[in-house]
Amino acid sequence: MPLPKIDLPVYELKIVSKKEPVKYRPFLVKEEKLLLMGLESNDEDTILSTIKQVINNCLITELNIDEMPIFDIEYLFLNMRARSIGEMVDSYFICKNVTNTVEKEDGTIESIVCGHAMKVPVNLLEIKPPINDLPTRVMLSKTIGIELRYPNIDTFQSIRGFVEVFDNSQLFELIYECTKMIYDKNSVVSNEEFTKEEFFEFLESLTQEQFNRIVTFFEKLPSIQYNVKASCEKCKFTHNLKMEGLKDFFL
Repeated sequence: MPLPKIDLPVYELKIVSKKEPVKYRPFLVKEEKLLLMGLESNDEDTILSTIKQVINNCLITELNIDEMPIFDIEYLFLNMRARSIGEMVDSYFICKNVTNTVEKEDGTIESIVCGHAMKVPVNLLEIKPPINDLPTRVMLSKTIGIELRYPNIDTFQSIRGFVEVFDNSQLFELIYECTKMIYDKNSVVSNEEFTKEEFFEFLESLTQEQFNRIVTFFEKLPSIQYNVKASCEKCKFTHNLKMEGLKDFFL
């Protein structure tokens, strides 16, 4: 005799990249097990891959996760987690309040920071969707422009590397992956119509000021954010914390 099946609730969520709300179900035990294994790996690539798999499992609306902007994936996952395990999650921050100074033997002054690990409770359902007001078209001159797309989960690692360590070749790769077209007043050339080598030559022909206009697009990408005040239990200093991206909530 077959075992009974439990009906699962269905939730709707409005994300930036879709006009209609997407539908999803909460995590099951099997998905929570996957997440625990991913978090235990302490490897961000593994964790992101696991999150992608869990979202795919729980989505009822048909979506191509590989084409979704990373900020939509983060927002969707936070809401799935809230509806599945609970809306409250504890994040931890190191208190960097300077509590004292010490003069060293060489005469220099060393700052002593509190260093206490603060537990900061966050209600995931209070997090608002990212504000999507960043133009995807960047004018490089009066007549020539480039249209970019928001990075997806596969290009997320490239962005993180670019932010942490400036690597020009890596940055060129990132821009190439996120370029939809280059256009002027007479023509439009889509990314299927030029090679990577041709595109790199195009980037190298730009002035530094023109190139920086493209870089600014990636520096100002929308992201999920949450501002909260938290007082350190040890030194009593009150912090105004800005949480941004999944890493501040879970990683």
